[in-house]
Amino acid sequence: MKTIFEILNLSLLTLSQILINPIYWVVIAIVYVQYKRIGQMEKKILGTNKESNLKRVLSSTLAGVIGGLIGSIIILAIGITIDADDFKYMLILAILLMLIHPRFICFSYSGGIVSIASLVFEYPKINVSSVMAIVAVLHLVESLLILKDGDKSKVPIFMKMNNKIVGGFNMMRFWPIPFIVLIITAQSFEGSAVAMPDWWPLIRPDNITSNSNDLMCIMIPVMAALGYGDMAISDYPERKIKESSRNLILFSVILLILAIISSYVYVFKYIAALFSPLAHEFLIQYGRKKEKQGTPAFTPSNQGVKILDVLPDSTAEKMGFKSGDIIFRINGQEVNSKYDINSVLSYFPPYIWIDYYDSNGKIKTKDYTDYRNKIRNLGLLVVPRDSSYVFVVKEVDSLGLRLIKWIKNKIKRRS
Repeated sequence: MKTIFEILNLSLLTLSQILINPIYWVVIAIVYVQYKRIGQMEKKILGTNKESNLKRVLSSTLAGVIGGLIGSIIILAIGITIDADDFKYMLILAILLMLIHPRFICFSYSGGIVSIASLVFEYPKINVSSVMAIVAVLHLVESLLILKDGDKSKVPIFMKMNNKIVGGFNMMRFWPIPFIVLIITAQSFEGSAVAMPDWWPLIRPDNITSNSNDLMCIMIPVMAALGYGDMAISDYPERKIKESSRNLILFSVILLILAIISSYVYVFKYIAALFSPLAHEFLIQYGRKKEKQGTPAFTPSNQGVKILDVLPDSTAEKMGFKSGDIIFRINGQEVNSKYDINSVLSYFPPYIWIDYYDSNGKIKTKDYTDYRNKIRNLGLLVVPRDSSYVFVVKEVDSLGLRLIKWIKNKIKRRS
C-alpha cells in the first residue's frame, strides 16, 4: 500500500502530464483573450491598466494549478471514479448551453441535465453519483479561488440607477484547472495505480461486481476551466466576494453529501441531479435581486469626493487611501469634485495634507512629500456628481442570441 506522500507525489506527476496536453494551452489562450477584453475596458475607464494581461494569465494559471491539486486530493480522498465519456458529455453540453447564456457553461447545469437524462431515458449511461461529486468538488475549488483570488481583476464602473450616478465594480476572473480523475479497473497496472482500502471509495462505482480488494484506480489528468463573474454595487468587493464564496461552499458541500448518499440510496440520484442546476441558478438570481434592491455603496458624497478606486503605484495608493474614503479638504482647501482636486494640484506642490472621512465615517488626515518630482496627481477615480464619466453597463448577448439576431436582420433585408 502506498503511503500518503507517495500518493501525493504520484498526483503531482500525473498533473504534470497536462503540460504536454494541447487542450491545456488552448484553455490558457482562451483565458488570455478574456483578460485582454477586460484590459481594454479597464483602460477605457482608468486610462491605464492595473497590471498586464500576461501577468493576469500567469497568476490565474498558478492559482488554477493549486486549486486543481486541492480538488485532486479531495477526489482521491473520497474516491470519485468516473468514465472519460461522462466528462465528455458534460463538456460538450456545457459548450452548447453557453450559446444560450455564458453562465450556463458551468458544469452544475450540464452535469445536472446529463444526469437527469441518464436517470429518465437511460441515455447517456453515466455514473450519476460520480458526476455530481465531480461537479461539487469543482465548485468547492471555485469557491476557494473566489475567496483568495476573485477580486484580482476587478474593474471600476459607473452606471445610472434611479436617475443617480453610482459606482461599482465588475469582477471577472478565470482559472485553467488541471485535476485528476480516477478510472476504476479490475486489472493490475504499473505506474499511476492505487490500491483501494476496505473503506474506500465512499462513492460506490456503478456496475462493479469484482471484489474491492482486486480493484485498482488509474489516475488520469483532465482539464477544466472555472470562471467568476459578479458585480459589486450595493456592497464593497471584499464583502461581496466573501458572500459569494460562502454561498458556493454551502452549495458544494450539500451537493457532495447528496452525491455520496446517492451511491447508496437510489432516489438521491434524482435529488442530487435536480439540486445541482436549480440551487446554482437560485444563488445567481438571489444575488442579482439583492444587487437590484440594495442601496448602492458608491454614491456621490454631499461633502467632498468619494473614492471609487485607486490606481496602482499612485500617490493615493502610497498614502494608503482605499475605496469608500471621502476626501473633503486638500492643503486646507475644500474639494467637491475632481476639478477641485486638479486645481489644488495644478501648482505641483511638493507637500500635501489631506483631510478625509474613512469608510467608518471618522475624520482622519494623511500627508505626503515628494520634493523631487512634485505632486501632479493623486491617481484616484472618484464618484462624480454629473454624467461626465458614466459608463452604462449592460449584459452582453450570448453568441446564440447574437446569431439569431443576425439571421433575423438578414431575413428582413432580403424581404
